[in-house]
Amino acid sequence: MDYVGEIKQGNKLVFEEVYYRYHERFYFYVLKNTRSEDIAEEVVQMSFIKIWEKRTDLSNSFPIEVQIARVARSIMIDILRKKASERKALETIKENANTVIAGDTAAGKELIIKVSEAIETLPPECRKIFILSREEGLTYTEIANQLSISPKTVENQISKALKAVRKAVALAYILSF
Repeated sequence: MDYVGEIKQGNKLVFEEVYYRYHERFYFYVLKNTRSEDIAEEVVQMSFIKIWEKRTDLSNSFPIEVQIARVARSIMIDILRKKASERKALETIKENANTVIAGDTAAGKELIIKVSEAIETLPPECRKIFILSREEGLTYTEIANQLSISPKTVENQISKALKAVRKAVALAYILSF
């Protein structure tokens, strides 16, 4: 069957068949590479959504599974880069906090106050998600289940919170000199 041609023409039944045929295969591919069920599910969902949204751009030169694999790999790399960036930002925040606190107790207290103020100025839902993640140590999926929202929403809210905290830390760090 010409899956690519049928999907390009908008055949939802063929797309659904392709989804059920390849979903598990790509899920386990991503799971093997990331060791994260959340990321694996997210990547697979986003991959099939992107394939459907960009169906007119699919190439007749490659089988559908090759094109899905390319999209999944690209999305997986993007997500891993974003997570690495978030981890690096948190490490920087911790290092700066430790440097300031070790060097000057007053500056350290000021930094803690600035971070607390930044967290308090977050929108209520964003603040709640950030606290559940960073202070209570819950995973994105656990937070999503607890608050009845998607893991992607959790990820987006934590990203917003980290930006606000980074700004507060940078400001406190600059002002400490």
